[in-house]
Amino acid sequence: MIMAAVAAWGVTMAYASVLLSRYRTEMTRRETRMRREIQHRRDHADRAASRAAQVSRDAEAWAAGLKQGRDDLISVMPLLIAAREGEEDGARLAP
Repeated sequence: MIMAAVAAWGVTMAYASVLLSRYRTEMTRRETRMRREIQHRRDHADRAASRAAQVSRDAEAWAAGLKQGRDDLISVMPLLIAAREGEEDGARLAP
């Protein structure tokens, strides 16, 4: 009976050792996969942050260019009006 108990204990320990080995292997595999996924997500977040910064810089540059164009048009408008009035005056004076 003691021999049967020792044999059963040995078989149980061997089985438990095999299961433990399988679980460790599976946990290592899942941990590796999880770390890759985390790194992938971090890379994606870094790219998104970089893109957002670029879009922000582009929007600022666009707004500055728009303001400059508007300011240029406002400053040139009196000259355009004066030139057009000069053409109309010249057209009226021509015989």
